[in-house]
Amino acid sequence: MKSLFAILSILLVALVLPVSAKKGPHHAEGPELKIVSVDAVRIAVSLGKSGDEHIEYKITDQTIVTLNGAAVAARDLRVGMVCRIEAGADKVATAIHAKDAPAHPSKHRVG
Repeated sequence: MKSLFAILSILLVALVLPVSAKKGPHHAEGPELKIVSVDAVRIAVSLGKSGDEHIEYKITDQTIVTLNGAAVAARDLRVGMVCRIEAGADKVATAIHAKDAPAHPSKHRVG
């Protein structure tokens, strides 16, 4: 009986592990935000449908910044690009995942 239980446990683990493993890089969850200002130490993005609300995040040496999936420096980001930001409650960005600005901004809904 114990060997049957052991075999069933091993089979269950073998079936569950491949399903639970994530493939590819992890991307920030949440809406895409439009960059309204950026420099080496901070980034401001627009919030809401109107884009009138802005929120600012601090950029540190530990902040991971990517542009179209490639690692870049914060100075490579430009106003108009869209991004997803991972940050703590202290508004210090741990990761910024940016993409080029949309070709037709009026047709691309951000947020």
